[in-house]
Amino acid sequence: MRQTLRTMRQDAWTTDDDAALAEIVLKHIRDGSTQLAGFNESSIQLGRTAAACGFRWNACVRKQYRGQIELAKEDRKERKSQRIQAQMEGGDYDHPTATLMSWAQVLRFLRQEKNTAQQWASRWRSAERERNDWRSKFQELEVSYRKVQDEHRQLLQDFQLVSHDYQSLMDIVERARKAAFLDGEDLSQGFMYRIDEYGNLERLQDSDMKQAE
Repeated sequence: MRQTLRTMRQDAWTTDDDAALAEIVLKHIRDGSTQLAGFNESSIQLGRTAAACGFRWNACVRKQYRGQIELAKEDRKERKSQRIQAQMEGGDYDHPTATLMSWAQVLRFLRQEKNTAQQWASRWRSAERERNDWRSKFQELEVSYRKVQDEHRQLLQDFQLVSHDYQSLMDIVERARKAAFLDGEDLSQGFMYRIDEYGNLERLQDSDMKQAE
């Protein structure tokens, strides 16, 4: 009966066989595959059954390659991180059909994004409320400012009018004083003046004063 490569090998494992088995299994660990897949590939290349490869690995080879196994696991984590980063950035890693994230990771990521979106939405609403409050305060201050501005304008007009009247009165008093001084009369006796319709100062005589009385 003709035997296949899987069943024909019954001899002992050599150092080269162990090295080939270790290389294949370590490759599957780095790539994120399973050890079982590594045993299946090793069975083809070494001409032994997958069960024999697995038994040899667990009984002997694994103990000799503990350091390399840890390095392969670290390499696997790094590659997984690179795959996830590539997917987040919209690119591909290794090949377009690679499964970069598990469903649990996708769900966790979506929940995180939802929480982040809700936080930003809450901040946005808070900023809008604060903006509306400041706008309301600004409008109130603007109304108050315009009111004060109108009052200031009215007071300025009133001041100019009073100042003009005061200056006119001082001019009249000054003209009366000069007129009395030029006539040489005693100012203590008193005198009266009147302003005509043209704004001229005219001294009243005694007869006019009596008539005015």
